[in-house]
Amino acid sequence: MASDASHMLEAALEQMDDIIAGTKAVTEYTNGGYDIGSPVPMEYLGTLTILNLVEELRMALETLENPEEREILRNQIPGATASCILAWLESNLVDHAPVNNETYQERLTRLEGDKESLVLQVSVLTDQVEAQGEKIRDLETCVEEHHLKLNATEEMLQQELLSRTSLETQKLDLMTEVSDLKIKLAGLEKEQNDCEEKQSKAE
Repeated sequence: MASDASHMLEAALEQMDDIIAGTKAVTEYTNGGYDIGSPVPMEYLGTLTILNLVEELRMALETLENPEEREILRNQIPGATASCILAWLESNLVDHAPVNNETYQERLTRLEGDKESLVLQVSVLTDQVEAQGEKIRDLETCVEEHHLKLNATEEMLQQELLSRTSLETQKLDLMTEVSDLKIKLAGLEKEQNDCEEKQSKAE
């Protein structure tokens, strides 16, 4: 098992070294292995081939559970091959590095700062909302007071109108009574005059 895995690992590393260096191309995939053909231009090499070889390398390494076997196999890898693969992987990591070479700790610090800033902004907005709430409650109280005053004024006006109506009615009644008294006074004066005339004639 270890021997087969070692051979698979060696074959995969050799193929990856050739592909990355651009000196050979994979032309056929049969029975789980790759046959190396004559050199061809680099533009004909697909990224899928490299990914397949990397996956095959991973599976081969997973079959080596013994740390000693892994160490022995690693020591057998040519330095040029290891350097080429390492440089390629490191360049890939650099391509996926954070913008402006921002490290994880720097990003974490920046995010913590952004969080504190947002918390402060929320606190300020909360205070502003509470202040506006107090103003709104004061305005509502003021409106309620004006509403009560308006109702009281309307009630007073209504009472005044009722009082005036009552006075007008009383005035009309008094005028009617005065008119009746005048009529009665005129009748009494006429009777008195009639009586005086009768007395004069009798004398």
